[in-house]
Amino acid sequence: MSKKQANFATLAIHAGEEKDQNQSLAAPIYMTSTFTFDDIQQADDIFSFKRQAYVYTRGGNPTINLLERRVAALEGGAGGVAFASGMAAIISTLLSLLKGGERILAHDNLYGSAFSAIKTLLPRFGIEADFVDMTDLANVKRALAPNTKVIYLETPTNPSVEIIDIAGLTEITKSLGAKVVIDNTFATPFWQRPLELGADIVLHSATKYLCGHGDALGGIVVAKEESYLPELKFGYMCELGGVISPFNAWLILRGIKTLGLRMQKHAENAAAIVQFLLKHPKVSRVLYPGLESHRGHEIAKKQMQGFGGIVSFELHGDENVARKCVESMEMAKIAVSLGDAETLIEIPALMTHRSYTDEDLQRCRFSKKTIRISAGLEDQRDIIADLEQALE
Repeated sequence: MSKKQANFATLAIHAGEEKDQNQSLAAPIYMTSTFTFDDIQQADDIFSFKRQAYVYTRGGNPTINLLERRVAALEGGAGGVAFASGMAAIISTLLSLLKGGERILAHDNLYGSAFSAIKTLLPRFGIEADFVDMTDLANVKRALAPNTKVIYLETPTNPSVEIIDIAGLTEITKSLGAKVVIDNTFATPFWQRPLELGADIVLHSATKYLCGHGDALGGIVVAKEESYLPELKFGYMCELGGVISPFNAWLILRGIKTLGLRMQKHAENAAAIVQFLLKHPKVSRVLYPGLESHRGHEIAKKQMQGFGGIVSFELHGDENVARKCVESMEMAKIAVSLGDAETLIEIPALMTHRSYTDEDLQRCRFSKKTIRISAGLEDQRDIIADLEQALE
């Protein structure tokens, strides 16, 4: 199905499907490590690229390839490469685009493992990292160097839900020839399509909203240019070995079918949580791009179709007050993930962002008392009742 012939909800169910499913409605799970050949001539033709066929699941599998085609269609990209996790997708992409002596410019507020990998792991390979607050594009202009080859960011960011102007950023960087790589996990292609705004590569922790049920790890990269994908797949995903299981790919495909419906409900519940928190006397700060008072609200309205399901907030008092609130939740679960049917709550500085030093936290505009909520799919009245009793 052509991505130009259908809308989002239809693509989420049908994009990339093939007819050789023996009339099975659900795509089969090709749970095999290797594929067989009829004879050596067939094998030789396949290895010499004279014909297309599957050889070994590390390099290609029908279930995994369907996931890649479907997410690429939703993002409006040329194609995709699936990985075993979001971090496998991130580090493989960065290594494929950078070499010793080159620089990466990253937003200073990132998912904790991504921040740590860029700050401490890449320099071991001679790749230097610069971090700036990209919500002010003047900072980007000042930080760009002739050897800056990658611009890396999330928007909305984790956990401060900051918004970065994608179109404005790509306008600044295009003359340099640097690749703009955007983690679109929080927004998903339902709310935001960075490739249409000028980004070169978009990636996801598919474990989160794409899967939506907290039962499968996965990551995926979608590129604007098809020519980049073979190098990423065969030069990095295959060689580093971050291969997704066909079963996990199938679970994520199943989740994507309801992605649009779920994202709307997540956002509705997040908006209700925000309104409750704004009125509560114990709450000192609420971070959500749907608020007119949010620093990036106008940009979010321009580049997103909705504001997502993640809310961060702070209470009057110190981090012990935040701990007590989180530990007093009854229905919501304390967990590091997000995007699941269940409402999840955490203190990022003590959990997902533990690699941030006190200095990093101050520079990146969140603290040890910042609480992050991933709004689930429960009845919003029950979520708010749970918050209310915890705050009391």
